[in-house]
Amino acid sequence: MNARPEIRLSPEQELRMDLTWDVRMALRHGMQEVVRYCGTGENRQPAAHAVYEDSIGDPALTEAFEAVAKAYALGDTFGRIGELFTKFMDGASAHYVETLADAIEDPDRQLDVSFEEAVRK
Repeated sequence: MNARPEIRLSPEQELRMDLTWDVRMALRHGMQEVVRYCGTGENRQPAAHAVYEDSIGDPALTEAFEAVAKAYALGDTFGRIGELFTKFMDGASAHYVETLADAIEDPDRQLDVSFEEAVRK
């Protein structure tokens, strides 16, 4: 008898888990987001910029980002600034993962996204 039941993930949960890991690694390694939609060319941008750009318009994320900027402008400790920035990035990354997952799952948009090393010039 197995004391721990097998955990079964839905395809939606698995997609979000995979995207969460991919975004985390892309941010850690300074990678680029590469987006391809059906019928169009690819779009490249730094993953950190994509996460930030996706946060624009979300009131809670905008407020969290403004708190970071305000703390920096007021000369708060780097520890406090880091704490606020981490809070922003955690929320913004989760929002970004949802945005990507929704676009991937939408048959009309047919989004394909990957993360690649940034091209060095």
